[in-house]
Amino acid sequence: MKSFIPLIRQEWRLLLFGFVMMFATSPGQTYFIALFSGEIRADLSLSHGEFGAVYSIATLSSAFVLLWTGVLVDQIDLRRFARYSVLGLAIACLSLALSQNIAMLLIAVFLLRQLGQGLMYMTSTTAMVRYLESNKGKANALSGLGYSFAEATLPSLVILLLLTISWRHSWVLFAAILAVCVPIVFHILLQGHTERHQQYLKSIADDEMNEAKESAENRVYRRRQWTRAEVIRDPLFYLFTPGLLAQSLLFTGFMFHQIHLVEEKGWPLVVWGSLYLLYALSTILMNLVVGALVDRFGAVRLAPFVTIPMGIGLLILSSSDSVFVAVIFMLCMAISSASQGTISAPFFAERYGSKNLGAIKSLGTFMMVMMSAISPAILGWSIDRGVSMDSLAIAGAVYVAITSSMAFVAYRLSLR
Repeated sequence: MKSFIPLIRQEWRLLLFGFVMMFATSPGQTYFIALFSGEIRADLSLSHGEFGAVYSIATLSSAFVLLWTGVLVDQIDLRRFARYSVLGLAIACLSLALSQNIAMLLIAVFLLRQLGQGLMYMTSTTAMVRYLESNKGKANALSGLGYSFAEATLPSLVILLLLTISWRHSWVLFAAILAVCVPIVFHILLQGHTERHQQYLKSIADDEMNEAKESAENRVYRRRQWTRAEVIRDPLFYLFTPGLLAQSLLFTGFMFHQIHLVEEKGWPLVVWGSLYLLYALSTILMNLVVGALVDRFGAVRLAPFVTIPMGIGLLILSSSDSVFVAVIFMLCMAISSASQGTISAPFFAERYGSKNLGAIKSLGTFMMVMMSAISPAILGWSIDRGVSMDSLAIAGAVYVAITSSMAFVAYRLSLR
């Protein structure tokens, strides 16, 4: 872990920006919104399936819009884009606080997912792998600690907050913090970014100039700067990504219906809530480990193994109602979540280049958001029809086995 220290000393401002940005995505993340699911459903008289459908429609709509808005990460100055994104998320929080019916709820969740899970997440990860390319694994891991820190601290704070004020007032408070405090922090941390961006553009221009001078034979060994259209035509993209996105599908679905899972298993809610700290601490450790592994072995090589721990955790979850099973399940989820979060952005940069990373990553994020959109509805529909969480866990483990095998085949083909 000593290899992280020189990077932190040299680039602490940019790394801290990524950390804060990832922390601030929380109001748009499933685990955070799900903490208010009981109050929202009770207030608006919604069933599990109805709320899941609203959430899925909003998230799916956000995924399609992200194909256009994600390109803006490549076109707008990082400082401006970060400021616009966080102010937009503040508006989304206020919209949820004011929601009085399904239509207003749908709009609010759409904005939360578009700004939080979508654009702000993309902004952080893109900045890390674009400007710190030689240490992209470590940089992405360190910035990702912001998300892990949020998962470790915010659930308990939210529960405490709900004991003090209503869920609507809570979201007004979140909006105020995002609108007032976070932009000031970004302004401080991104001082001097103009010089960094100019150096990055110069490195891209130098690569293109050198490539033009090289022979066709040597050019094969220089990394291509793919366009999004070229990525769409790459067959290996469709073999790699289902495995990389399995975490978004399965973790989102189970965490969205976590209250039902706890009730079906008969676990004390207090015990389950305490496991978030274990999950977050495990994620922090795995972020650092996987970040170092990415820089040593490469994200493409590691991609087939990302979700295997999650598959094991799902099989264990289906085997027993013991509280010990909950501990193992959360540990396995933490390993896969950290791996997916750390590998994803370096994977796209490593395989397809960083010049058009915002456009390319918006395609990957589109697929990720689609996965997280359909899972709450599918699981909610299944729960309403009496399907047990154990059966859903077994189905999830089968999906992990299939997609991991696909990614391994893609890796072997990529070596050719």
